[in-house]
Amino acid sequence: MKAIFIREHGEPSVIEYGDMPEPEAAPGEVVVRVRAAALNRLDLYTRAGLRGTKIRPEAMPRILGGDCAGDVAQVGADVTGLSEGRRVVVNPLYGANPPQVLGVNRHGSNAEFVAVPAENVVPIPDSLSYEQAAALPTVYLPTWAIIVREGRLQGGETAMVLSSSSGVGTAAIQLVKRVVGATCIAVTSTGEKVRRSKELGADYAINYKTEDVAQRAKELTGGKGVDLVVDSAGALLFEAAYASLARGGRYGVCGVTAGYQAPIHLGQLFSKELRLFGAFMGSSGELRQIVEAAGMGKIGTAVHAVVPLSETAAAHEEMERAEHFGKFIVSVP
Repeated sequence: MKAIFIREHGEPSVIEYGDMPEPEAAPGEVVVRVRAAALNRLDLYTRAGLRGTKIRPEAMPRILGGDCAGDVAQVGADVTGLSEGRRVVVNPLYGANPPQVLGVNRHGSNAEFVAVPAENVVPIPDSLSYEQAAALPTVYLPTWAIIVREGRLQGGETAMVLSSSSGVGTAAIQLVKRVVGATCIAVTSTGEKVRRSKELGADYAINYKTEDVAQRAKELTGGKGVDLVVDSAGALLFEAAYASLARGGRYGVCGVTAGYQAPIHLGQLFSKELRLFGAFMGSSGELRQIVEAAGMGKIGTAVHAVVPLSETAAAHEEMERAEHFGKFIVSVP
């Protein structure tokens, strides 16, 4: 089968497009005929061997890719409730202690076929295209965890979405507005991204390069501050966003694309009764809820570009420049 893989970590130039053995379904697994895959920051880190994704030389070559959607092509022993031809989307997080990720700890989805645990596939309705479904898991699972499960955002509250032009950011805007019905303040880096964040549904948008985030947030909330922060960026905006929290506010972190470490004002933590927590993906049960909302047209994914499997390396290069708005989707013929 055709696949995108690496033999060593490095720049996008280490990516190869070629033939790899077709997988077989082990007991408890299914093989999915991939129709579309979505690129995430984790794919770039895995290619480069950064942030805990280093792959042992003896485990190379490694097929990249986590998020994907396609058709069940083979059903392994001990699998019930799934049959060949079923349209599905894959939750790339599997196992526990520690959790593992498709494309990092085993061969991934940037290929014509991928083997995954049967419990990780979720059926998708005909109303969702493969491209739409493939773009859901890695951006909606952590945002669902922050906004719905842990943050418990309510309709009368206000959420701040950092890095609103990213895949996670665009997903968070939609969950805040279209599922919860709360007020959304987007934070991004250019005038164009401000405009597009508002087009996606954000009530307000702040350009952090030209505006004081904390001051502007207080102005927009009548001095109260925001009730929830959705942060996939990390250190770059942490202090400003943390200072924007209202009393009883919640701060959820699901990424550190802009830095690992930031100081915490402990006085504010207890005096304002704040809650700071992390979210790493989510369950297949939550993915079912996300798929249901997407199938009803409540949420979707902002797509920057759709590229063929053979041009995945070019998509890595463009994604690293961070000038895009939304997701890169890999089409698998």
